[in-house]
Amino acid sequence: MKASLQHQIVQRIDAEYTQHELIQPLWNNYGSLCRLYVSGHPKFSSIIVKHVQIPTTTQHPRGFNTDISQERKIKSYIVEQAWYQHYNPLLNQQTCATPECIDVWQDELDTFMLLEDLRNRGFHPYRGTIDWEQITAVLDWLAHFHATFMSQTVDGLWESGTYWHLQTRPDELRRISGRQEHAYAGCIDTRLRTAQFQTIVHGDAKLANFLFSADGRQVAGVDFQYVGGGCGMKDVAYFISSSLSETEWAKREQDILTHYFQTLRKALSTDINGEALETEWRELYRFAIADFQRFILGWSPHHSKNNPYTQQITNAVIEQVQTELLTVAKEAAKMAGAYILSKWQGTFSIQSKGMLSEAADIVTEVDEQAQSIILQHLASTTTRYDLGLLAEEGESDDSRFEKHAFWTIDPLDGTWFFAHQQTGFAVSIGLVVQSGQSILGVVYNPVSSTLLAGDFQTAQNTPDTTPTSKHQITLIVDRGFEKHPWHPLLSTTFTVIYIGGAVMNGMGLLNHGRAFYMKPPKKRQGGCAIWDLAAIARIIENHGGEAVCFDGTPLPLNRPYEYFNDLGFIFTSPGLSYREVIKSLKSLSLPTLDVDCFLSE
Repeated sequence: MKASLQHQIVQRIDAEYTQHELIQPLWNNYGSLCRLYVSGHPKFSSIIVKHVQIPTTTQHPRGFNTDISQERKIKSYIVEQAWYQHYNPLLNQQTCATPECIDVWQDELDTFMLLEDLRNRGFHPYRGTIDWEQITAVLDWLAHFHATFMSQTVDGLWESGTYWHLQTRPDELRRISGRQEHAYAGCIDTRLRTAQFQTIVHGDAKLANFLFSADGRQVAGVDFQYVGGGCGMKDVAYFISSSLSETEWAKREQDILTHYFQTLRKALSTDINGEALETEWRELYRFAIADFQRFILGWSPHHSKNNPYTQQITNAVIEQVQTELLTVAKEAAKMAGAYILSKWQGTFSIQSKGMLSEAADIVTEVDEQAQSIILQHLASTTTRYDLGLLAEEGESDDSRFEKHAFWTIDPLDGTWFFAHQQTGFAVSIGLVVQSGQSILGVVYNPVSSTLLAGDFQTAQNTPDTTPTSKHQITLIVDRGFEKHPWHPLLSTTFTVIYIGGAVMNGMGLLNHGRAFYMKPPKKRQGGCAIWDLAAIARIIENHGGEAVCFDGTPLPLNRPYEYFNDLGFIFTSPGLSYREVIKSLKSLSLPTLDVDCFLSE
């Protein structure tokens, strides 16, 4: 500590400098934490000096040297200042001890916080193995902390507390792309953010951020850089993970929760329904574990906090969310399908959408009413999980580009077949994450009462790539493909059939052995859209087939342009690979397989 800084500090507190010692450098070279001994002050013989210096260069220990990382860290110190100046004074120091903030100031880019040295109140870092007495002391502190700020407006703090909050960790999230923890991260985060009972959470409630009295029965909390709004279970789950082994955690879990809620309910004001709060937060306790598990997998997958117990809980939470969403989607599809079937042989009005293709152009009042039925069923999930919407019959907005996931709906795929009183129509409901990956799908054939569903689980079968005769392969196409210049040659090479709309054609892949469903790229707008393909693509992949663009790249199911005429696609049945399909096509005397060729059609 420079002499000029020593002099500035003692002048501000009207005391005399004695000596100082370094407690520790701040994380990643962002400054230092020192203890300054003084004399002549009426209240303190020593104070803690937190000197924040924004480094010109950083070397993140985990490799996250990004602007996002630096902005997050800088904001954390701004939040900490706001905490000490506006929220810390609201705490009862008898039940929820924290250091008093003596002074805060800035000098150019440096920030200085003068804090009470809690050693003067008999609090010290804990050394040794923590026991039940210390655990309950911290749980009591957390319970009183959460009770104090229940329903408190968050101003100047993190809108959502914790250093691992999803919106502040996009780099870590990208590292787990393709995993179910990535796919359902937004759903888990939303459940925690939108819980009925919200408080202020410490945000970094690890054992190292609590100081203990000599007898271990009282604690004081420090380090408020990630304090903000949220569900109190985030603090409880994180504290346990930092204090107990995997085995002890599982063994004492219910005792821990029981003790915490007993203290919390006693500390709550009388206008808070303690029973309702406990019911909600007990369920969200496991969501809090899964939320942190998502972060640790992306940040440091070999960390001890990533263990079989936390992974087991995370898997169970994701399965719970999947089951809930699939159940609602299945019910919606069946109800809409029952309505569609009741109108199939009747009379109804038909309107035009102004599309070039006849199949894509027509819409009936049945489409619109079926969509209304589906939306009514899905309404609870859009609120509970903050989901966007993209539906064929006008129910869409740009929220899908901002929200973590969205429902995409085709209430009556194959309207042309329905309107002409033919089979070939179906209901389609898919859930797509913002990155464009389908994670849930439900399709329903009202005529045969066939319902198929798919989720994020791995494929049930591995495609068999054993070479077979091309004549043993079925090509499923749309009704209009008979006008395509490829049709004559393909029909002599494959068994070419059409079943109905895109959804029914996709469903047909599961009933026709080695088969593929194809739409080559073309320039004319229209054709299959996101709402046609999202659900059936998920189901096909679940069964071991493939669902890709014509060039073999993944389907971009959250592109601004909703249709796929410019990309085309190939879906394959279990037992037939995309690679084998392309090899077969290339062996034929087709004009060319250069995608650009088909853009002129």
